[in-house]
Amino acid sequence: MSDETKIPLPRSLQEIVGSLLFASEYPLSAKELRDAVKAVEPEQGENAEVMSVYESCTAREIDEAIKGLQKALDVAGCGFSLTCAGGAYRLQTAPSCGRYVRALLKMDRPNRIGRASLETLAIVAYRQPITKSEIEAIRGVDVSANIKTLMDLQLIRLVGKSELPGHPFLYGTTPLFLEHFGLADIRQLNELDPTLQRSNPRLKAAAYKRPKDDGPQLQFGAKAEEPADAGAAGPGEDGEEKEDDEISVEDGADGDGSDGAGDGV
Repeated sequence: MSDETKIPLPRSLQEIVGSLLFASEYPLSAKELRDAVKAVEPEQGENAEVMSVYESCTAREIDEAIKGLQKALDVAGCGFSLTCAGGAYRLQTAPSCGRYVRALLKMDRPNRIGRASLETLAIVAYRQPITKSEIEAIRGVDVSANIKTLMDLQLIRLVGKSELPGHPFLYGTTPLFLEHFGLADIRQLNELDPTLQRSNPRLKAAAYKRPKDDGPQLQFGAKAEEPADAGAAGPGEDGEEKEDDEISVEDGADGDGSDGAGDGV
């Protein structure tokens, strides 16, 4: 006779979530966690009722399980914690234990970002989308090497092109940036310091659009007043004012970015 070995059921949904995060090679979103739990069909027998409860879990129950796991790990002080980056969750070692983890993995030292590249990254993070010329206007130096370094590290990326003359590239941060700095969302940058506020992405995107040119408008019935207006303004000044307006729009985007990002850095 041979008795079948019975595998005990998880004691809670929190226990299941913890095992999924531990076994996964990449961060998991709450939806992915729920899909993994619901993918297991209840077995026949005395465990069917309990397993059916897990299979019918809701999104709210998954969220509660994640919060419960976070609190349990924080209280236990077991050398790793549950973090959220870019809407996905993962288990990661405590920063205080980093030197010991590097010794185990035979890593000489952590990858460090130079001060110049870090300043460039901060400007991109707080003022994205942003052009290279805007970054250089803020820092006052050429940032070609810094941008290349940050793109090689996959911390920033190209997010589009401006509609302004020359169509310069627009830069923004990547999901790896959120993961590297432990941010659940880019909006958390505003919570780090109330005096540092990100620029509105919609307003920034609108600043890079080409202004609409409606063309000259003819006003009938006002021919007698035209010579007087032209004489007061001076020949050719109307056209020069329009050009100044177009330049001020482009410069204004640079100016806003430099003032705000300068405070942020």
